[in-house]
Amino acid sequence: MRRYLILAPLLLAAVPASAQIWGGPTMQGPSGNAMSHDQSAAETAKIRSDIRDGRDSGQLTRREAKRLKREAWQIDTLEARYAAGGLSPSEEAELFARREALRSDVVAKRGGARK
Repeated sequence: MRRYLILAPLLLAAVPASAQIWGGPTMQGPSGNAMSHDQSAAETAKIRSDIRDGRDSGQLTRREAKRLKREAWQIDTLEARYAAGGLSPSEEAELFARREALRSDVVAKRGGARK
């Protein structure tokens, strides 16, 4: 019994060190690699084109299209700000997730008409 009391503090001291080894989840681009700035700009341009097509076809109201375009602009602005210091994996993941959320929002607002 006494041995266990001596070992318990040693085991507890090792727990925080082992928890710091894992770097956490990393999200990358659709191909599994980090997306280049040109690829991400092309993705946002495609989303803007879908917004424009939705507005022209009447699937999106003027207000919806404006809100979606504003979100695309915010993503581009945030990416430019992040890229100035070099993108960290968490920043890449945030941009990827925001871009995917915007794409899903556009598809949903257009009634699921994704090309």
